[in-house]
Amino acid sequence: MKYEGWDYLDHIVQTCEELSVCLEGISSSNEFKQSIVKRRAVTMCLLDLGELFKSLGEHELSEYPSQSWKDIIGFRNRSAHGYHNLDFNIVYGIATELVPPLYKFLKNKQQELENDIDQP
Repeated sequence: MKYEGWDYLDHIVQTCEELSVCLEGISSSNEFKQSIVKRRAVTMCLLDLGELFKSLGEHELSEYPSQSWKDIIGFRNRSAHGYHNLDFNIVYGIATELVPPLYKFLKNKQQELENDIDQP
C-alpha cells in the first residue's frame, strides 16, 4: 500500500520481519559470528533497510525519536563498500538492539496510516 510520504513503509516493515526470521535460533553474537548464512542474511537485510531509509524523506524519519535509522544508513554505506572489514559484533548489535524498537515504531506507523486511509 502507498502512504503519503511513506512510499517504502510496507517494504521496510517486511524487511524488519525478514531480519527477525534470519536471527531465529541465534542467542548471542558468538553464535551469530559462527554462522556465515546468518551473517550474510542479516547483513543483507540491514543493507536493504539502509537503502530504504535513504529513500524516505527527512520529515518522515524525524518522527522517530532516535537516530537509529541514521546509524543503519551509515552501516549500509560502510558495509556496501567494505564488507570484508565488518565487525560482526556490531552487525549483531544493530540487528538486535536498534532494529526491534524501530520495527515497533514502523509497524505502529503502518497501522496508523492504514486506519487513516480506511476512515471516510
